[in-house]
Amino acid sequence: MIRLVVFVLLLPFAIHAQQRVDPAKAQPFASAQPLAALPVVDSDYTIREGDMVQMSVFNEPELAVSGRVRKDGTLQCPLIGQIRIAGLSQQAAAHTVQAAYQKDYLVNPEVNLFVSQFTVQRVTVLGQVMRPGSHDLPAEKQLSILQVLGMAGGPTRIANLKKVTVKRNINGRPETVRVDVQSMVSGDSSQVFVVREDDVITVPESLF
Repeated sequence: MIRLVVFVLLLPFAIHAQQRVDPAKAQPFASAQPLAALPVVDSDYTIREGDMVQMSVFNEPELAVSGRVRKDGTLQCPLIGQIRIAGLSQQAAAHTVQAAYQKDYLVNPEVNLFVSQFTVQRVTVLGQVMRPGSHDLPAEKQLSILQVLGMAGGPTRIANLKKVTVKRNINGRPETVRVDVQSMVSGDSSQVFVVREDDVITVPESLF
């Protein structure tokens, strides 16, 4: 009788043990989604029209702003109105907003301002590359022409990398720059050609 009672008492624990998941069949933690990393922004990145900006003032929660930079390059802020920040670095923009608040409203305000979402920048690559067309640039950092050609799949077998041309607007005027990409590939040139938004890069064909 005693054995029967002990068996009945231990039966639920035995069933529970059998229902445990076999460690060899357990799913790994790979399915867990990692936290998204914040973009690393170059120190010389300048705020652009359409960027999403987060602005806050220490101990002044009612002055917090989350909005896009307008077409005229300004950000609408409480009390001080529209402040032009396009063309400035994040730090310079924070100082500009800080000075505006300090002028008429606050004593030694501490302003924190950063870009939380970047507008899409595009560059066009034509000619002898594997994937010609329009390509998106990461707005938070600058890319060299070698990196952009890599985004376009790299040059074709008959590409002439010595006479690559880049069309861009300089001071409001369209200009064409010739770039010897071959010297950069071979390491003969120490210069780095940085690609800008709306550049049109053309890789010509070699003439045999």
